[in-house]
Amino acid sequence: MASSADTPRARALGVELWQARRATGMTSRDLAELVGRSNSHVSRWENGKLTPSEADTATILAVLGVTGTERDRILELARDALEPNWVAPGTDKQLAALTEYERTSTQIINVEPLMIPGLLQTYDYARHIIAEFGASSRSEAEQRAQQRIGRQHVLTGQHPKRLHAIIGEAGLRYPACPPDLMREQLHELTWAGQRDNVEIQVLPLDRPCGPALSGSWALIEFAQAKPVVQLEHFDTSTTITDVKAVKTYRAAVETLRKTALSPADSADLIAALS
Repeated sequence: MASSADTPRARALGVELWQARRATGMTSRDLAELVGRSNSHVSRWENGKLTPSEADTATILAVLGVTGTERDRILELARDALEPNWVAPGTDKQLAALTEYERTSTQIINVEPLMIPGLLQTYDYARHIIAEFGASSRSEAEQRAQQRIGRQHVLTGQHPKRLHAIIGEAGLRYPACPPDLMREQLHELTWAGQRDNVEIQVLPLDRPCGPALSGSWALIEFAQAKPVVQLEHFDTSTTITDVKAVKTYRAAVETLRKTALSPADSADLIAALS
């Protein structure tokens, strides 16, 4: 029996089921008929508004021909789908869900004390950072960098999302990449900051601020769904939807906005460093 959800795992499960269905060329109506549910029911499963039970999920995967480790991974999502928060080893485990969050969002607020936010990274910067973070090979780093750059269409597509990036000055002055890559990255930041839907603020070194001291995070907001907080650590990603926790991050955004340089002063600093 399906239960109301809209949790991180429920949304991730929906994305997985949508991708598996699309891979077969089957429509949602086709799938609905095969599993004995309405088309709207299947649609709500795929957008995370409803969560199929583990048994329903197993039936869907059988119809779609999903087997082996992929089947086991998706069934694990279904078992834990009602949990409000999600901690997963390996930042790639939540990549599909994060991509969908960004695609369906109205605004993304990204706090990055030591690096450039992923949605504003150049390919070379991303590839270097991913390699430093432990990619097993050059080809893996290149593939993951391409995926990261591919996510950036949410800022430039037909209906671009709003991005408010708060970047630590340390990430600009002490980059974890060669100087020539950083110069290119700073030029990209200057160009990005001129878009109407992108706002960049720099948090100065002489204004330490608690909400930015614990690492990078993003608050992602939607028109008709609960906001999500995404945390990324060295080899773990966490998604939070708990109402009280999200409220704390909302308050942190206001603190950071007031503490950071204005967008105009931030643009001047970035230009001076480039």
